[in-house]
Amino acid sequence: MRIPLWLEMRGRRVLVVGGGSVGTRRALMFLDAGAEVKVVAKEFSEKLREAAAKNNRLTLVEGDAGNKEFLRPLVEWADIVVVATDNELVNSRVWELAKKARKWVNDATSAERTEIVVPYSGEVYGGGLRVAVTSEGKTGVAARHALHRIIKCLEEDKELRMLYEAMRRLKPVLKKHVAVAKQRVPIYYEVEEQILPLIQQGASLEEVLETMANYLEKRLRQLGVEADKQHLLGELKQA
Repeated sequence: MRIPLWLEMRGRRVLVVGGGSVGTRRALMFLDAGAEVKVVAKEFSEKLREAAAKNNRLTLVEGDAGNKEFLRPLVEWADIVVVATDNELVNSRVWELAKKARKWVNDATSAERTEIVVPYSGEVYGGGLRVAVTSEGKTGVAARHALHRIIKCLEEDKELRMLYEAMRRLKPVLKKHVAVAKQRVPIYYEVEEQILPLIQQGASLEEVLETMANYLEKRLRQLGVEADKQHLLGELKQA
């Protein structure tokens, strides 16, 4: 049973076994996410060599990944092990070592064996919303096309974009004035009910924010928080 998660990679260690095209993509992906990455291979792609020369979080380890004694300390070092060679015997040995060491495994060569799935991903609204799609190894082609369609649909949805922009501004303002989370959560839903009809009617962001400020002033005072509509409106505009 796999569940979708977004993982913070800064400070994490990733071992990539394989220096070819797949290993290169995986290594650079984790590197870009902030991880410390080691790539084990007999040969490395030019992209890996260039990246290693520029970034001290990427280390290229030349050696035989089929040698368990050579590989074991590298597996022990890692939080995540990526299997990405074209040698099934080597891939199986790496997978076995990683499993025995209770490491998370991304096996790029086997959808059934992998524990971490690398999906097709993209973003909308200037990176405010991120989307990921996977078929879990059944068909990457369909998953890639699905991602493109989802992104296109979201980008063209003016109502959703407005709702995103309004609620994005609300969160830091509400957290500033209401410290207790269980008091904030109902207000998010209440504000949504207040502004959604306006958005559906084509209201401007200015009109939506003014409605939010009006409601927040009343709601915050019910919680014993001194609030002024104009001040709240200014905070929402600046958020």
